[in-house]
Amino acid sequence: MTRSSRAAAPETPSRPQPAPATGGTVTAPEELLEAAEAAASLAADYVRGLDRTALQREYKNDSHDIVTAHDRACEEIIVRELARRVPGARVIGEEGGERPGAGADGGASDSEITFYVDPIDGTSNFAAGLPLFCVSIGVAVGGELVAGVVDAPVLGEVISAADGPVRLNGVEVAGRPTLPAKDALVLTGYPGYRAYRELPELSAAHGRRLSDGVSAVRHLGSAALELAYVALGRADATLLPSINAWDVAAGFHLVQSAGGSLRTWPGTTGQGRPMQEQPAYVACTGPERLAVLDEMMDEVQAARDERVA
Repeated sequence: MTRSSRAAAPETPSRPQPAPATGGTVTAPEELLEAAEAAASLAADYVRGLDRTALQREYKNDSHDIVTAHDRACEEIIVRELARRVPGARVIGEEGGERPGAGADGGASDSEITFYVDPIDGTSNFAAGLPLFCVSIGVAVGGELVAGVVDAPVLGEVISAADGPVRLNGVEVAGRPTLPAKDALVLTGYPGYRAYRELPELSAAHGRRLSDGVSAVRHLGSAALELAYVALGRADATLLPSINAWDVAAGFHLVQSAGGSLRTWPGTTGQGRPMQEQPAYVACTGPERLAVLDEMMDEVQAARDERVA
C-alpha cells in the first residue's frame, strides 16, 4: 500500500465526531473504526479536561508498572460507548481484562468482534505531565485485525485506519521504505528493566548491538505511539520482546495499512495465537527489514525456548 506522495496534516486537527447509535449490526471495518474512533475521542476529551499537575498514582506489580484512577475511568468510558455502538462485541482492556459481549437473550454473545483497549498507553508519561501518551483501540474480527485508532489527546493527533490507507487527523498519509540500518531511527524501550530481569546477559549484549547497529534509538514510553509513528514514517522501526495485545493491536494494523512489515514471535505463551496476542515483535515502516532487529528477537525466542526445554 505504499503511495507516491505524503499528505500534510491540517493545521487544526479535525477530531472524529460521535455519530448516532448504530441501528443494525456493525461488521464493516469502516463502521468498526468509526465506533473505535468515537470511543477514543470521548476518552481523549475526558483526559484533556483533567488537571494533570497533581495526579495520584498506584502500582500494579512494581514501581515500573503504574496506573491511575483515570486509566480506569477512561476504560469505562470506552467500554460503554463500544457497547452502545457495537452490542455483543468482546472487549479486552488493560484495566478490566476480558469482557464478553452480551447477546440479545442476555447470555454470552457469539460475536467474533473483539476490541483491544488501552485507555492510556504511556501512563508513566501521562502521570509525569509528558504529552507522549495515547488512547489505543484495535479491532479484530475472528482474530484478524481490521481497524485501529491511536488518539494522542494532548498532541492533537488521531492516527487511524480500517481497510484503506492510514489517516492522520483524517488526511491520508503515504508510506515510505525502511531506511538502511546505518540511517535508521528505531523507537524502542528494549532492553529495559523487565528484559534485564529475564535475560540479563543477552539483554546487555543486545543493548550494545542495537546502539552500534542503527543510526539512532529513541524510547517514547508508549508502544502504541511508537507503532503509530512507524506507520506515519516518522521512524524506521520499533520492537519489543514482551508486550500485551491491548498495547499493540491498533498499532499493528496501522503499520500494515501503511505498507509496513511486521514480524511477531510467540514467546512461551503465544503459539498459535493471533499476531496481536504474541509477545514479541519487530515492525518496520516499509517492506524492507532491519536484519539486526529480527536477529535479536530470534535470539530472545531461542533463549526462551531453551529455558522452557
